[in-house]
Amino acid sequence: MWLFDMRGPWDAFHARLFDLVVARRIASLYERLADRLAPRLPAAGRILDVGCGAGRPTAQLARRLPQARFVGVDLSTTQIALARREHAAQPNLEFRAGDALALPFPDGSFDAALSLASIKHWPDPQRGVREMVRVVRPGGIVFVLEADRECTRETAERFVRRWRFVPPPAVPLLARYFLQFPVRQGCTAAELRRRLEEAGAVRVEAVRDEQDPAAYAWGLVPEAAPGDGAEVM
Repeated sequence: MWLFDMRGPWDAFHARLFDLVVARRIASLYERLADRLAPRLPAAGRILDVGCGAGRPTAQLARRLPQARFVGVDLSTTQIALARREHAAQPNLEFRAGDALALPFPDGSFDAALSLASIKHWPDPQRGVREMVRVVRPGGIVFVLEADRECTRETAERFVRRWRFVPPPAVPLLARYFLQFPVRQGCTAAELRRRLEEAGAVRVEAVRDEQDPAAYAWGLVPEAAPGDGAEVM
């Protein structure tokens, strides 16, 4: 993973660079995302964040759902170390190093799983989404958000203007970078829907965000696996 190729794990340099230059300065975006997402998640139980990075959105959600237990997983040990240091005082939140393509948890061990702008970094996104479905209990929710590949330049520039550290003259240049790399390597809402459905989720819904260059989809883990003789939700 580097600035022009989203695929693959964050190395130590890029992990620290992203957290210092971007993540610390877009707290308001994380707050808005948490406000939208928290009502979709169970108020209690175990919730997994796959590809959590330094854990800033995870921590926002954990503060809004104090009865839930959040576990953040990321392949980057640098990101996990940052997350543990930044959020050590939060009692309902823990972080573990782990691979999205081989999650270190038993089947059905979480009430929900989410991934926020992470799957574009995975070598095999579909395998990672299947892993998310695997570790969620029957009836639990799986939620995936990614940069919207159908994002317009206008939306990208509006998004970049809200970043506190960007001077106005730099907005068009940074928006062009955002469109050419993170967005181009992201997903459409239809693609996210298909990934969840192919992973076995049911009642899948997918939408484009009305304000930000993001697409997201969510669905339920079926009460019984197709083909075992039981009726699926």
